[in-house]
Amino acid sequence: MLGIVAAAGVYYSVGWRSGYVISRIEVEGNHSLSREEILSAARVKDSAIIEKDAEIELIQDRLMNHPEIKKAFVSKTPPSELRIEIIEKRPVAILNSGSELLLLDDELETFPFRQTVKAYDIPLISGVRIENTHNPKNRFNKEDLRYALFLILNAYKDSKILYSNISEINLSDTGKSIVYLSEDSSPFYLPRDIQKSLSDEDYRNQLLDKLKIFESYLKQSIDSHLKADVKYVDLRYSNHVIVNSNH
Repeated sequence: MLGIVAAAGVYYSVGWRSGYVISRIEVEGNHSLSREEILSAARVKDSAIIEKDAEIELIQDRLMNHPEIKKAFVSKTPPSELRIEIIEKRPVAILNSGSELLLLDDELETFPFRQTVKAYDIPLISGVRIENTHNPKNRFNKEDLRYALFLILNAYKDSKILYSNISEINLSDTGKSIVYLSEDSSPFYLPRDIQKSLSDEDYRNQLLDKLKIFESYLKQSIDSHLKADVKYVDLRYSNHVIVNSNH
């Protein structure tokens, strides 16, 4: 009898060192992704056996390959819990590539646009230049994306009325950007110089000044603007706003 008990002790000791029986999996940090989607990406079920510590890294790598997960942390909590914590990519704009819609985060990473119960009430970016590259992740011109996100993120930070009114930023014209409002189809023209980079402080300050003028125009004239037949509003000039209308 003693021999049987000793043998069992050896068995479980070896089992503890070489395998880890999971009876509970905790998933944290998910908002758009469901628990089932995360477990599927990790390739684990609600009950699993992790054969060795290295599999923790394997599960983490699998999660990091999911296009909507920015960071993943996987750990084991004795005696029988696996903990998965993720940080999802947070979309700040929708990118219209011409053939599909993608989501874009604040680090210029694109990921699939999914029609879910969560509606994305965020600005659209269109007209981005396409680069000739074999890597599809790098096919969108980075300076175009940085420029559009600079406008969007600074509007979000500094002006509720401006951010809430930006529906689309179109970059198809290399000499200017065209901003469309949520409630109006008449375009607003902002300065754009594809020879300059946003690392140029003067260029950044120029765009920030134009956003303030844009905000001031909306605060003072949005009601009359929506009632008028406005062809376009040009904000590119230093001393005045040009409003072209039929009235």
